[in-house]
Amino acid sequence: MKRALIIPVLLISLMLIGIEVQINLDHLEFLRDHFAVEGESEIGYWIYADRLPDGNYRHADAPGEGVTCVDDVARAAILYSRLFETSGTEQHYDRAKEALEFVLSMQDSDGDFYNFVFEDGRINRNGPTSRKGGNWWAARALWALTTGARISRDCDPEFSVRLTDAAHRCFRRIINFEQDGLIQGYTDLSSVVLLGAAELYAISNDALVGSFIKRCAAALQSKVIQNEDSIFNGLVDESSPSEPRYFWHGWGSRQLEALAVAGEILGNDSLLEISAESFKQSSMLLINAGPLYSISSYLQLFPQIAYAAESAISAGYSLYDLTKDEDIAVITALLGSWFLGANRLNQSMIGRNGEGFDGLEFSHINRNAGAESTISMLLSLERISRLPSEFERFFSEDVEILTPVEIIEAESMRAGLSEIEVVQSAGVSGNAVMKISGAFSLRLSVTLAEASYSVFAALNEVRSKTAVFTVKLGDSRSEKTVEMSEKTIVKIGTVSGTGKETTLTVGGRVTEGSFDLDQIILVPNLAAVYLIKDNESLILNFKEHAGIDKGLSFENGRIYERERRFAEVPSLAVDTIEDGNVLHLNLRELFNNNGIAASDERKIANFDNPQGLFGASFISSELEKNLEHGFLSVRNTRFVVNIEGDDNFRLTGQAIELSAEVFDKICILGSANHGDYFGEALLIYEDNSQQTIPVSFSDWCGGPSTGEEIAFEFSGRYDNTGNTERTKCMLYYRCVDLLDKPLKGIVLPQMPNVHVFAISLSRAGSGSQE
Repeated sequence: MKRALIIPVLLISLMLIGIEVQINLDHLEFLRDHFAVEGESEIGYWIYADRLPDGNYRHADAPGEGVTCVDDVARAAILYSRLFETSGTEQHYDRAKEALEFVLSMQDSDGDFYNFVFEDGRINRNGPTSRKGGNWWAARALWALTTGARISRDCDPEFSVRLTDAAHRCFRRIINFEQDGLIQGYTDLSSVVLLGAAELYAISNDALVGSFIKRCAAALQSKVIQNEDSIFNGLVDESSPSEPRYFWHGWGSRQLEALAVAGEILGNDSLLEISAESFKQSSMLLINAGPLYSISSYLQLFPQIAYAAESAISAGYSLYDLTKDEDIAVITALLGSWFLGANRLNQSMIGRNGEGFDGLEFSHINRNAGAESTISMLLSLERISRLPSEFERFFSEDVEILTPVEIIEAESMRAGLSEIEVVQSAGVSGNAVMKISGAFSLRLSVTLAEASYSVFAALNEVRSKTAVFTVKLGDSRSEKTVEMSEKTIVKIGTVSGTGKETTLTVGGRVTEGSFDLDQIILVPNLAAVYLIKDNESLILNFKEHAGIDKGLSFENGRIYERERRFAEVPSLAVDTIEDGNVLHLNLRELFNNNGIAASDERKIANFDNPQGLFGASFISSELEKNLEHGFLSVRNTRFVVNIEGDDNFRLTGQAIELSAEVFDKICILGSANHGDYFGEALLIYEDNSQQTIPVSFSDWCGGPSTGEEIAFEFSGRYDNTGNTERTKCMLYYRCVDLLDKPLKGIVLPQMPNVHVFAISLSRAGSGSQE
């Protein structure tokens, strides 16, 4: 069906008109391949790329969906069209043209589009993510076709006409799904159609297209949320037509970009003004939180993905291009810094070969690098490159967010004697809520910058009309009576941070009934970043924060110092358990996680959810049948396994000391949650020489992929509410040869999603460990 394409590394520096940005196209070229489409050979891009233990990648499909798709190839067409605009390079045009040929091959006779192609070359005509019906892939195809038609008008007029004809047929089909100016009734999907329609109008001046632009812009404008007491302030509601509550997600949120473009076409300055002001208002949340995933009845911060970052960056670039508002240029560059390391983990989201990593999670980066992530990252860099060079210092890895958003799972707060019940549930953040009735007082220590914070409560089920909330932090206190509404986020007060660890108290009373509290969300009323190289702080204030100039301002040094508390990494001299010629390390003092649950622990064990109190777990009874006096035998290897209470520890850099002795092998029993992880431990010998060994483990329910072997396979697991899921999950082990000298210490890596259950050492010459 396909053959690999051997392509040289493509590394370009875009600096002709603005910020110098290195764009490495090598990984995108790796994803590029020949695919059969109904018997014809077309060039597309593999949907996924899974990272291998050696750091290389392998192509991967989307099971049940296909191997390549219009969604991704259309993005590639737009990327290469834009690169051709600035570079004039023939290869960029060729890449754009071949991607557009693929898109054309997926258009049906009625003008609509299918999305996926199966590995055998058949078009996926029936899958919910692929069938026709005025869907996302048709919208994205329209945008790619019209962009391609515009950039090819002078250099390839025949092809431009062909693309324009296909775009007209697509547009006339997709507007059949219009509801009150919005395609399917949704603002996010409509914004992509509007961007494509704008390109089509520019090249055709079609009155039907112009009429749609006017209707759609009006509908989008009506959905802009302008309420300073709302966490959604400055965003555009994306809820379905039948849903009365606000909803927004980072990915695909191009409404402000579309509104700005429509304003330019229609000569409507008010649309530009609304877009610019809304962008500034919402940017404070996105800078402080990162490209958060979604906001609905709670705030879902992770995974943070390149697609969400690109949507915001592209909106910023378009707004700057149309308004020349320098504040917007600064914000756009800062949003781009997320890719370089201005994020929660202070790590780059770009690989050495131009990979766009698939996501930033609570405690790790998903280093798989599929087409969507890679192309979205490259689209972001291309937009950044067009900003004037004077804004380059804001697009940097040396940017520190001083005022991050804080999200507290309600069930993690101390409730004291309050009338509160912790209820486990699906469809809520952290898999649990607090059911509150009567008087209540919740406490938790937090460290907030010395700025003003709006405090929000994420509510789930509500069985009361009103509640009085009192919020205290240090010397600041506020009280508010709140009209209760279920499955929404409401503002409950305002506090001022102290810069030090201080107890936050959220209290109040419910006169009748009860409500379920999911999260407490603390959102700064400004954004402050520290420009490390310049030793200067930049403050963004678009809410008239007291004592700070409105707009952008600068101060020397770090404006906000927050007390930093570093978790102490245990350095523990462990006891040992003799077992013939094998020595087992007694790790119980290090155990901090209960991942193997007995029946009566099934609702409280938590192997896989570091953000919450409850998670899924291994089933103890299955493993217990295979233990002999607490030992698990795996081929010629044995491990001491605990199944009562905490039974493993997450890797956070622990150092283990032991009485120096010569061993020939070390074997580690472990597993990982939320993906596969590659790391190394440092072994220290008595003469202070060192050896690094792999401590890489695969996802517990994914199968071995990092070079380890299966130690025990469970037929199922307990989910986060204690129910049994028939999903096979595994404990893994790996053994490594040691140097012929006394070993005295082991230093483990920082990989909190990797769990170690046991470590065994075999004495030299015993032959008892594999």
